[in-house]
Amino acid sequence: MKVKLSITTLLIIILAFILAGCNIPLFVPSVDVNDGAESTAAAQTVAAQLTQIAQSWTQTPQPTATQVIPTATNTPEPTNTPLPTNTPQPTFTPTATSVPVPCNAAQFIKDMTIADGTQMVPNTKFVKIWRLKNVGSCTWTTNYEITYDGGDKLSGATTAMPEKVYPGDTVDIIVDMKAPAETGKYKGYWVLRDDDGHKFGLGGPASNPFWVSIQVVGIGSPMAYDFAKNFCNATWKTDDNTLYCYGTSQGYSNYVKFTTSFQMESGKVEDEPAIIIKVANGERIRGIYPSYTVQAGDHFVSRIGCLYEDEDCKVNARLTYKEVGTTANGVLGEWLEKYNGNTTLVDVDLSTLVGKEIIFILDVEGKNTSQMFWFVPGIRNP
Repeated sequence: MKVKLSITTLLIIILAFILAGCNIPLFVPSVDVNDGAESTAAAQTVAAQLTQIAQSWTQTPQPTATQVIPTATNTPEPTNTPLPTNTPQPTFTPTATSVPVPCNAAQFIKDMTIADGTQMVPNTKFVKIWRLKNVGSCTWTTNYEITYDGGDKLSGATTAMPEKVYPGDTVDIIVDMKAPAETGKYKGYWVLRDDDGHKFGLGGPASNPFWVSIQVVGIGSPMAYDFAKNFCNATWKTDDNTLYCYGTSQGYSNYVKFTTSFQMESGKVEDEPAIIIKVANGERIRGIYPSYTVQAGDHFVSRIGCLYEDEDCKVNARLTYKEVGTTANGVLGEWLEKYNGNTTLVDVDLSTLVGKEIIFILDVEGKNTSQMFWFVPGIRNP
């Protein structure tokens, strides 16, 4: 069978190749060349479409506006980093409020003599000493005073400040007193007074008093002369200083005091009068008593030893004397006492001194820093 290609069909085929080279998609319907009428109609239709396409090529194409969409830049959000569980949190310290320092204010430091509850016999004269510190902003002059403020006065009198005391300095306040005649417990209150008559003392408001506290005990003594009862009538001295009777171990390195309650090195607790002496290593304490006229039959009697648990105690204890109006003196007895659980009974015959006016001296020298006692010391005449 012979196929006849018309000029129109050939033109369509050529245009189709051209369009394919330009990447223009083209659907070319299949043509049955044997069907003349239909082929002619289809060819006409395709020709019309190609004509429209060709016309569009002759037009100057308008640039297509390309919308540039900016790319959004994502700014990273700050990341919350958790604190370690063991990281200490900041502490806010409150601002301190300035508290004005009062002009006159005192602070108690310690009792130099007469510790609270000190025992003594009736009518004993003694010296009370408080150590105070000036914690105010004003200087205490000698126009300031120490004055009674209540309780038991104990024969104490208003006393002038012993010296000028600047802020921050300490001073020993000294008042002479006397124990009542009746046994019992007594307590007296004292304050300071400035040169304008204003009272002041201790504590935050600088208005609290300081005090003296004693216990007066009776001694039914059968002795001709009681050294314990007359304890404060003696003059107590070291080689360099005079000691107050009823000093305290907190107040001084050397001290003497009276008591009716203490514990011997054996562990036995005594409830009769004794003189307690603390003496530093290498030092010496002497108690010089008022004169006494020795009678026939007189003996000096006492028991001596170390205080309980004072294991370093080691002393030389002596009873010496001086005869009034002469140069005569001597040692009546000497005992080495150390901590060994035992005490020593002292019994000295005074027959060689009968009729003489004698000053007796209790003399203690410390081989170590020691606390020792003279238990119920005195002159007996059976």
